[in-house]
Amino acid sequence: MKKLLTALLVASVLVTALAACAPAAPKASSGIEKVGAVTLNPHPASLDGKTVVLRWNGKPNGDKLLTRVGELLSEQFKDVKIVKMWEVDPGTAASSDDAAVSAQFVDKIVAQKPDLVIASQCD
Repeated sequence: MKKLLTALLVASVLVTALAACAPAAPKASSGIEKVGAVTLNPHPASLDGKTVVLRWNGKPNGDKLLTRVGELLSEQFKDVKIVKMWEVDPGTAASSDDAAVSAQFVDKIVAQKPDLVIASQCD
């Protein structure tokens, strides 16, 4: 049961993260955005020995959720390395509508060489 709950929690966080990564939608003349097909990256079969970066955008309680996700992953997978970006680089614990700033966040996350990134926004 615990593995199922962990998987469901991780899946819900991933769905949120994937939605945030969807390509920009072209605007129709009516002002309604149209979303094209999204291709998902392949996911590892297991997180044993993998590096998971937890990315928090600074909103209240997101760090608590991600900390718990990290704890659950550490319990379920052998030698998984959990990296809390907000501890590695506190400046990344923010959200931005500036593409250049977002690209800087991505570069800092990529520098950690993650196998998987889990992001959360909470209020």
